[in-house]
Amino acid sequence: MNKINKLFKLGIILAILAVGIVLITKTRTFGKITVESWENIYNENNIKFYYSEEDNEKIKALSNLYSISEEAKKIDDKLERAIEVSKLLKSIISYDVAEDAKGINGFDILRDKIGYSTASARDVAIIYRDFLQSVGLKARVGEFRRTNASKIKQKSYFVVEFWSEKYSKWIMIDFINDGYFDNQGFPCSAIEVLEGNINALNYTGKKDIKKFNWRDKNINISDVLYTYTIAIDNTTDMKQSNTYITYIKDVKDIVMQFKGKDIKPTIYTQNKELINKNPLDKTIDNDEKAYLVLMKKEDSSYKGSENEYILGAFQNSKILKNYYVKLNNGEFNKIREYNDITLEKGLNTIELSLDGENTISKIELNYK
Repeated sequence: MNKINKLFKLGIILAILAVGIVLITKTRTFGKITVESWENIYNENNIKFYYSEEDNEKIKALSNLYSISEEAKKIDDKLERAIEVSKLLKSIISYDVAEDAKGINGFDILRDKIGYSTASARDVAIIYRDFLQSVGLKARVGEFRRTNASKIKQKSYFVVEFWSEKYSKWIMIDFINDGYFDNQGFPCSAIEVLEGNINALNYTGKKDIKKFNWRDKNINISDVLYTYTIAIDNTTDMKQSNTYITYIKDVKDIVMQFKGKDIKPTIYTQNKELINKNPLDKTIDNDEKAYLVLMKKEDSSYKGSENEYILGAFQNSKILKNYYVKLNNGEFNKIREYNDITLEKGLNTIELSLDGENTISKIELNYK
C-alpha cells in the first residue's frame, strides 16, 4: 500500500510539474502582452521610405575618416563593390556578441566604439549600410526574426540590402560572411531568401551558408526565416519616421514583444511589393482605409509601465490628424494625432473608425 501511495504522490508531483512547465513556456512565448487578433495588416503599397544621400553630412564624415569608400568606388560592378566594402569593413570593426550602441548611424556608432574592434550585429549592419551609401548605393538594414516561439528560442539575423539598377531589385548581403545568395545566377533579395527554398539557392561567401553557424549560439539562418523587418526611415538621423515594416508569412508571427523587450512601432504586412519597392519610386496613392499603429510609451525622462502605449493611426503614409478610437466596450472617442492608452488585465480591444460609427481596423491584445 505504501508503495502505491508513493507512486500516486509521485504521479501527482510530476503532473503538477508538467502543468507548471507548460504555463511557464506559454508565458515566455510572447511575454505579458499577446496578440489575440490583428485585423490591421497593411497590404497596400503607399508607404514612403527614406534613404540617406551620398552627400549627407554623417555619410561624408564617415567616408572622410576611412579609406573604404575610396577603394570600393574603383569597382564598377555594384555587387562586387558591396562585397568589397563588407571585407574592408572588418579592418575597422567586426561582429561579436555585444550590447547595441545608442547611435543610429555608422559615424556615431563608430565614435562610441573607439577602442573596440567588435560590435553587435545591429551596429555593424548600420555601419555597413552607411558605408554602402557612401559609395553610391541605396541601402537598408534588414532583420530576419523567429517570433512565434518561447523567449529562449526567439532568434534574429541581421543583413543589409542594396538596390541594384542592373537587376531592378534589392540584393541581400550577409555582411558577417561577406556573402550573398543567388538563384541560377540571379542574386536574391531578402524576401526571395525568406520565401524560397534555401537549399535550392546557391551561396557565395566565406562560410557554408547552408549551415550558417554564427558565434551567437550557432544560429542557422533556416531557424529565423519567418519574418523580415526593415525601417521606413533609413537615414542617419531617422527624423522622418521611427516606425518599421515587418513582412510576415503567418499572422501567428505578429507580436508586441521580442526577446523580452517591446518591439519598435511596427506595421505588419503580407505584401511583398511593399518590401520590394524601388527606393526611387516616390509614388503615394490613396490607401483604401486607415490603420492603427502602437508605440511603447517611454522617453528619456520617463520609462512607461509595461502596459502603457501611445496609439496613432495612419493612411497614405501620414499620421492622421483626426480619427476615432473605441477601447473595449466603450464609445468611439475623437482623437487628434496621438493618444495614450493603458492596457487592462485580460483582453483589450482597440477599434479604429474615421466616422465614429464604423470600425475599419481592430486589434485585440491580452495583457496578463
